[in-house]
Amino acid sequence: MHETGLKEESHEAEIRRARENSNRAIARRNLVGVGASLGEDYVGVIGDGTFVSSRAEYLRLFKAGFDRPKEGMAYVRTPEVIHVADDQALAAEHGSWVATLPSGSVAYTGSYSAMWRRTAAGWKIRSEMFVTLRG
Repeated sequence: MHETGLKEESHEAEIRRARENSNRAIARRNLVGVGASLGEDYVGVIGDGTFVSSRAEYLRLFKAGFDRPKEGMAYVRTPEVIHVADDQALAAEHGSWVATLPSGSVAYTGSYSAMWRRTAAGWKIRSEMFVTLRG
């Protein structure tokens, strides 16, 4: 494998690790951990089509769920493919997600896409779009 391929694999592994850390943070209701993967200029669209205009707003949504442990859902995002740009500054992640209730039953499932940006602090999510397909 040529050097560029090795770098791309390393970047992909870093992104996968950041996503897994984010999933663990959600499971542990750790707001700081959830925020660790998000860029300062984060924007997103959640599963019902609601636009989330900032990192702070997204974290407020998670905090609201964490503050209601008997009602709040847990989310697991599973990357299926990650493409790193030739210049290694951006990456695209595509995968599936599952939302579960505190009882463990599945509430919603869907697909998502994320744009990652490489920063001095590592790979950070610039934007995400979640689509609810079942629920």
